Amino acid sequence: MNAADYHHPVTLPPVIISETDRENLYTIATSALTNSRMAPAASNVLREIYRATIVPNDQLPTNVVAVNSCVDVRDNVAGANRRIVLALPDETSCEPNTVSVLSPLGAALIGLSEGASVEWCTASGDRRSITVVRSTPSSAMLADRKVSQLEKPM
Repeated sequence: MNAADYHHPVTLPPVIISETDRENLYTIATSALTNSRMAPAASNVLREIYRATIVPNDQLPTNVVAVNSCVDVRDNVAGANRRIVLALPDETSCEPNTVSVLSPLGAALIGLSEGASVEWCTASGDRRSITVVRSTPSSAMLADRKVSQLEKPM
């Protein structure tokens, strides 16, 4: 076999990110590029921002993984399910099962819709595959959407 036999094209699932998450993620990722430990995940976050559809905060579908979403994921290799909260780096110690957007898993999840699957590499270089089973926005996100909808002119 030659190298061409091992080529498997990767099709990335669509990504949707709110305007506020885009701003926060861009700021965090660009500042993390100088940290050699965080630079690979920061680059991945920037790549996801670049390819994402950016929408106003109140137009982000509720089934899309955003910062502070509670996400049920299935490990497609091990077959195990796990519930996590996707958080900004400085908020990962606030709740159990939090995953930073600057981790390989967090960078892979941001902007995915329920049912989407994605492959990524862990920090140690192992390939992983997950599927978003369910994404639930935080109560703060839902409250912001209600306020935003009330502010719209009729």
